[in-house]
Amino acid sequence: MKAFVLGLLITLFAGVNAGAQPKNVSGVYAGIEITLPVTMGGGMGRSDVVFQLRPDGTFNDLLEKPDWKTHVAGRYQVQGNTLKLQYLKGSKQEYKIESDGDIDAGSFSILKLNTADRVPAGYYQFTHASSMGGGNTGQVFVGTSGSKGLYFDGKGNFSQNSSSATMVSGEGIGGGSGRKDSGAGTYTIKDGVLTLNYNTGKTETHSFFCRPGEKPVMAAIDGNIYFMEDKAPKSASSSSKTTSGSSGNAKTTAGNQAAETGDNDAAGLLNKAAEVHGGAKLNAIKTMQISATMTGLDFTIKIDLSAHRVRSEIRKGGKLLQVEQMEGDNGWQWRNGDKKPLSSSRISQLKQGFRSGALLFRKENLDHIQNVKAQEGKNNVMIVSYSFDGVTSFAVLDGKNQLVGEGTKVGSVVQISAFTGFKTVDGIVFPAAELQTEGAQKSSITYNDYKINPAFTEADWADAR
Repeated sequence: MKAFVLGLLITLFAGVNAGAQPKNVSGVYAGIEITLPVTMGGGMGRSDVVFQLRPDGTFNDLLEKPDWKTHVAGRYQVQGNTLKLQYLKGSKQEYKIESDGDIDAGSFSILKLNTADRVPAGYYQFTHASSMGGGNTGQVFVGTSGSKGLYFDGKGNFSQNSSSATMVSGEGIGGGSGRKDSGAGTYTIKDGVLTLNYNTGKTETHSFFCRPGEKPVMAAIDGNIYFMEDKAPKSASSSSKTTSGSSGNAKTTAGNQAAETGDNDAAGLLNKAAEVHGGAKLNAIKTMQISATMTGLDFTIKIDLSAHRVRSEIRKGGKLLQVEQMEGDNGWQWRNGDKKPLSSSRISQLKQGFRSGALLFRKENLDHIQNVKAQEGKNNVMIVSYSFDGVTSFAVLDGKNQLVGEGTKVGSVVQISAFTGFKTVDGIVFPAAELQTEGAQKSSITYNDYKINPAFTEADWADAR
């Protein structure tokens, strides 16, 4: 589910002057800005927003740098409940300060963290993704994703691990994944400075701020937001031994996999998956409505396949934040009372949604795809690559021919999804949840409800006001 998505971008404002700052405003703040999906594969991403406000009126948003304690990115001013940031390079930013001290950034919240002199015990994880090639570059498409985990036992000991996965398509396709432990030792922390002393003798320092009082426990480490997981991997609390699987960078290519199947066999795999996901009932879909949640936001997606239009609505606490609508080759976005047309790249992302997830297996889509190839990946999955109107994509099928992952590249944007759990609605198998990566981060969605062939009226597609 990767393509009808809503770009929730931070708005830039003008006019910031330096001034005296209330003492209770200073501190480190962190939040995640989300690009929400509409359904079946749309341009969703995540951007970590982390900055430090100092009592002297300066701020820094580069907490990964060695000089983060002294580096100045700009100055800030508080006027009433408005926080204004003026960057030295000229750009400006404006936020609303809430009564509890957190920051309302419109479509997401920025939370005030604590200056840490202790690390709450547990396993913290951060995930990233990147890609290259594919599209019109003439190069093989390579998409990689990975995660970094830190385990703290609360008694001064830590261990670290990482995992990665690679998916390749082109003349040959393949995939692989691996996990490894990458060190252990002791740690200390004081005034937000986390010092890791590895058993090998190496020493590292990192900025560390957290919010231990609320779940999920969130920490900003070197400007990246980690979340405490309910359960750590078995290796996280043990010694640093390399686990089975590929190496840390997981550069598994087609040459390391089983032999590639022919075009007919690959097409046959997609046809089998079509039957598993609903067959003729998929082809009978004319309209859909989907309800989902992600990071405290509720969104509703309306899809009219025959009219080739889609509409997504985002709400927070019942308040409408954003509407995005596309029909054919045109579309618009409404946000905070402002309406503007969608870019051509955004239109391309939204169109991808009509042929992603279970919708990929509709006959009209399978009849249109070209250059279909398949190759066996690890963990008993088959990776099927194909092109659709010149766009290279791949579908990952498990041993039951269920779609457990997919990826595509639209322009410079690479989107990769992993589906976890399934639910059957009117004889059609849909994902129950999805983990999406785009650019540098990942986000997860829970799909609460699917309605098949609801009767929409023109009021359902009316302009937002």
